[in-house]
Amino acid sequence: MKPTILLAVWFAVVASMTAARAQSGDILRPEDGLPVDEHIARVLQDHRGVVIVDAILSTPKIGGGVTRCAFPVVSLGQTPDKHAPTKTIGVSVIGAGKLTAFNGITSLPAGEYLLLSIGCSNTNEGYGGPHAKFEVRAGEIVDIGALRLDHEGGGLFSKAGKTHRSVEGISPEVMAFLKARAPRAMTHVVRRPMTMLGSPDSVTHTIVRRCSIFGCL
Repeated sequence: MKPTILLAVWFAVVASMTAARAQSGDILRPEDGLPVDEHIARVLQDHRGVVIVDAILSTPKIGGGVTRCAFPVVSLGQTPDKHAPTKTIGVSVIGAGKLTAFNGITSLPAGEYLLLSIGCSNTNEGYGGPHAKFEVRAGEIVDIGALRLDHEGGGLFSKAGKTHRSVEGISPEVMAFLKARAPRAMTHVVRRPMTMLGSPDSVTHTIVRRCSIFGCL
């Protein structure tokens, strides 16, 4: 089997495992068996809104520089209270530098929401927030954009690093992915970017773990 085929199979397997760990976006895989366009129409009639959200997460590499997370996830909720309900969904799945899947479209009751955290499923790295706020309106499909978080480390044995956050537009590749699956619904998308909370730049402090064959300290 060719290496490129093996790589595609591996990304498909990991993507399915990632979807199992995070909640499904619940729009592209409707349990009612309806086509996606019809499912979205039913959701909107039920006094809910549909949200399109993405995330781009870059984290430090051991040898220096940064690497882009292949399986980012975001958590959404109405309050930072850890006991309150949240919805955690996978967003863009990146393989060989290209979009291979997208799950960041979900339904929520109307109201004010927070993007509570962003994480990387394949490395178990997480960055708590809240990072941004956004509004969901009943009967509306809203594109709130993509949260970008770049974490640059201070070196191999450094505990210091820095992060930069920004809000970007949903990529043309993601929109093409969605239009191919729900062409009718995507003509009604309203673009209302999330509002970032706090300073875009911050200093982070991490614990350096020293590991050997006997374990980690």
